[in-house]
Amino acid sequence: MTHTERRQQWKARIEAYKASGLSAREFCRQHNITTRQLYYWLRKETLKEQTDNTVQWLPVSLSSKEDIALSDFLTVKVGPAVIEVRQGFNEELLLHVVKVLSTLC
Repeated sequence: MTHTERRQQWKARIEAYKASGLSAREFCRQHNITTRQLYYWLRKETLKEQTDNTVQWLPVSLSSKEDIALSDFLTVKVGPAVIEVRQGFNEELLLHVVKVLSTLC
């Protein structure tokens, strides 16, 4: 069985387990698999879902160049959070803060 086939088989098993309403032990007994295998694949699927939720950047439109020149700072909104970014800001720190806020909001 190829890796892709095995992943598809376990994805179907995980969906069946979640829909069954059975305990992990009972589901595994009925399907002749070990609870260790089930928990391994559940964890693997959860990690895959978490990595699929990546940060996405939104397009920005500016009114005019004059608006930029008059502003002392840039406002960044991430969910309900608002960040004011001034000239000379630390790019790595801003990126880290935006990533953290994205996971929380």
